[in-house]
Amino acid sequence: MWVVLLMGAAQGGVKNVIKNVDDYLLRPLGEGLFRFNMQFDFDPNIKGDLEVKARGTESLMANEVRSQRLMQFMQISSSPALAPFAKFQYIIREIAKSLELDPDKVTNNMDEAAIQAELMKGFQQPAAEANPMDPTGAGGGNIGTGQVPTPQEQGFSGNDQGQGASQEAQGAGEQPAAMGPVQ
Repeated sequence: MWVVLLMGAAQGGVKNVIKNVDDYLLRPLGEGLFRFNMQFDFDPNIKGDLEVKARGTESLMANEVRSQRLMQFMQISSSPALAPFAKFQYIIREIAKSLELDPDKVTNNMDEAAIQAELMKGFQQPAAEANPMDPTGAGGGNIGTGQVPTPQEQGFSGNDQGQGASQEAQGAGEQPAAMGPVQ
């Protein structure tokens, strides 16, 4: 979610730059060239009225909205009930175009997609076949798996495992040196 917000914020800066170029460079330049041609060109066929509109921001926004709608349609049509009705190859090519990418370079045709799917299946199989009897899902690893030792089990830190020898060395009835006399 944060990535989407950051990307939106970054695109907001780009949109502001494009809008400023539209408003303060392209529109005044277009209007100035139009007025110059109306005043100094002798061809009567080009005389007329014109309103200059720089549409860089509009184009950018329209392209972004189109991209979002294509992505939404792809998510909706990815459900098993609707998938047979969608032309995914066309949708993916249009998404690439809306992102200003060459669809021939970034998308596969049907034959290339089948080869790619077989390659991906080959990469995913060994992980699934590692140990089908492993209930932990840790892939056969032993870090962080298993149960915590309970009292009286080996490995439980509260057992008297090394304390018996030290008590025998102190002798019966003597108090440890760390404790003072009992009052």
